[in-house]
Amino acid sequence: MAVGRWWSRGKRREQQDTVEVRLVTGASYRPPDGELVEMLAAAEAGDDAAMGNLGAVFHSNGESVAALHWWERSWAAGNTTAGYNLGMYHSAAGDDNRAQVIWEQVAALGDADAMLGLVKQGLERGDSATVDRWAPGILAQDQAFPITALGVAFRDNGDLDQAVHAFRRAEELGDAYAMEYRARLLTAQGRTAEAEALLAKAATAQRML
Repeated sequence: MAVGRWWSRGKRREQQDTVEVRLVTGASYRPPDGELVEMLAAAEAGDDAAMGNLGAVFHSNGESVAALHWWERSWAAGNTTAGYNLGMYHSAAGDDNRAQVIWEQVAALGDADAMLGLVKQGLERGDSATVDRWAPGILAQDQAFPITALGVAFRDNGDLDQAVHAFRRAEELGDAYAMEYRARLLTAQGRTAEAEALLAKAATAQRML
């Protein structure tokens, strides 16, 4: 089942040059040539990042059982990226309850993407308590991407005040995407001069992932 693309928006581990991959919508992840054998050896030796990344490789090949095996091992070793990916897998498979249980554990460790997954679930079922519990943690992050994504989730749910609040927070971090999203809202409100000024600013800003 192909449910996402893999990308390296995440932390570089302090002792290694390993980038942990994370599941979002799009295409598949494959490691650079020559790295798979090393990844497998590191995973079998207990490296939690390698285990998580190996899960991504198996998932890209449609090997769900193997992917879940390595993600679960990685998450059991405390790797939050693997925990997030497990929740994402179960959510995409329609098992929202299982995704929620995993994401709550991952979010409690400070993972903004897991918090975002919980907020989206809360918005879908009209659970304001869940939204109120996790949205502030996303806004407190210093990475713009989950904050901008939070704004999009609020916008799509019809809560424009919360959307603007999130977009402004992401703008403080310099995200061009957030500027463009808020500019569209300004245009819809007939505030074209403000929208144009914001778009001009976005044109020279960084698109953060």
